[in-house]
Amino acid sequence: MEAIFEFTQQLYRAAQDTSTDGFQDRVLEALAEHIRFEAALWLTGRITGSQLHVHRLHAYRVPRASLEEVIALMRQHPQALAMAATTPGCAQILDAAEVYAQPASREALAQVQRWGIARQLLIASAGSSAASGQWLSLHRPHGDAPFDAGNQDTLRLLMPHLIESRSVNRALCLRRASSETLLSPGPRRAVTLLDGTVLHCGGGVREAIGAIWPHWSGLRLPAGLLARLLSEAEVPLTGRGETIAARKFSDSLVLSVKSVSLSERLTRRECQVVRLLAAGSDYPDIARRCELAPATVRSIVHKSYRKLGIKSRAQLGRLLRVENDA
Repeated sequence: MEAIFEFTQQLYRAAQDTSTDGFQDRVLEALAEHIRFEAALWLTGRITGSQLHVHRLHAYRVPRASLEEVIALMRQHPQALAMAATTPGCAQILDAAEVYAQPASREALAQVQRWGIARQLLIASAGSSAASGQWLSLHRPHGDAPFDAGNQDTLRLLMPHLIESRSVNRALCLRRASSETLLSPGPRRAVTLLDGTVLHCGGGVREAIGAIWPHWSGLRLPAGLLARLLSEAEVPLTGRGETIAARKFSDSLVLSVKSVSLSERLTRRECQVVRLLAAGSDYPDIARRCELAPATVRSIVHKSYRKLGIKSRAQLGRLLRVENDA
């Protein structure tokens, strides 16, 4: 038990002085001194029915060339993960020959043996049987000795600390970066995983996204928005006078909603005309005050509406209220 206690202390020290990019490799390398294994997969996701949804996967000593195939195999055969989720917190010893015993799974068995991950020690976190959770799978080649009861007990004791120290590490790294404006907390900030899974969403971000995607569940970013955030510096929210900016931070995206003033999108003359329109002036009155022909005023309004992504005076009024409140 003394060795286990020392290892947990090591975990929490690592959480404080290691970047999020290197934390999992560091703790798995330390774990290998207590439980011998050749490779590991640390998965965050959920299982619905017979489908595995992978939110985040960290591979330790798994060849990069094989990683996509490993993920595809896990999705096709999630039975081991589902079994572990029925007894969260209990490590299970599995052998590929038993997991893939059906004739239809022979190809999968051959792949696992070829990758050197045929022997498996698998554990699920307490949340794995709910909406989402974590699984840690340690592997040995088929020719190695199987995992034993001592390995099971060790992993059972350490898994809660592995999960907690990982959460501490992520929180501390985000806090260190919070002095930057983009990462500071607030209702107009959100944090998601790179696959769009929402970890935190301020009310301003939720309201802005919901206005464009009214059926948005709030659990994962809309696919179209996520694709644009990953490829563009800023995404304009049509008709709202706002943009969403995204910055990659380790395996997360930090989102920020900001207002864009009319002067940044319209010419000086266009701003003058639409502000008078929003204040209640009609076209002849605007034409007289701006020394323009009524037809020119109408053309300016239509052009401004297209630039702003709006179609009515009511929407224009909302844009100006947002700008005044920013």
